[in-house]
Formats: sequence, C-alpha cells, structure tokens
Amino acid sequence: MRCPKCGQENSATIQYCLRCHAPLRYTCPACQHIQDHGDQCGLDFVKYAAMMVFQAQTQAQQSREKLRNRNSLIKQVILLPLTGGLSLLSFLRSLMRKE
Repeated sequence: MRCPKCGQENSATIQYCLRCHAPLRYTCPACQHIQDHGDQCGLDFVKYAAMMVFQAQTQAQQSREKLRNRNSLIKQVILLPLTGGLSLLSFLRSLMRKE
C-alpha cells in the first residue's frame, strides 16, 4: 500500500506509514468498518452522535431514578418507628402502582 502523503511503499497489514506516520487505514467509530481513505463510510455521523448522546442521557436518567427510589426507601425505613409502618405501606403501594 502506497502512502498518500509521502509515497512510501508499505505493507498492506499496517495502519500507519513507516516513514511519515500518516494513517493508511481509517476505522469508522460507529460500525468499525476499515477503509483506506478518510471519508465517511456511509453512516450519517450526526444521527450517530445524537443517538449516543440520547443513550447517555437515558442511562443517566435511569441511574438517578434508581438512586431516588433507594433514598426514598431508606427514608421510609428510618421513619418506620415513628409512623408505625403506615408510611412504608403507602410508599410500597405507590411503587406497585407505578409498575
């Protein structure tokens, strides 16, 4: 494989030029497709980036909700002696309604 930058002849298995260290192969971050030029591989990268951001936001929201539920349960257990268990029962009933 010939380097497009310096013209050095390189082995077909290497990723960077031995002389100038220019990349000879590019790997698409979305589909892991390997290509010998730096153009897009056909995937719309804006949609891919938006999907990754949306996925991260969803995971963060789920972890916050899980933490909020855990904190509420701990609060109800601490209040158990004061309320006689009524607040814990109402909390558990509200959890059953959500599911």
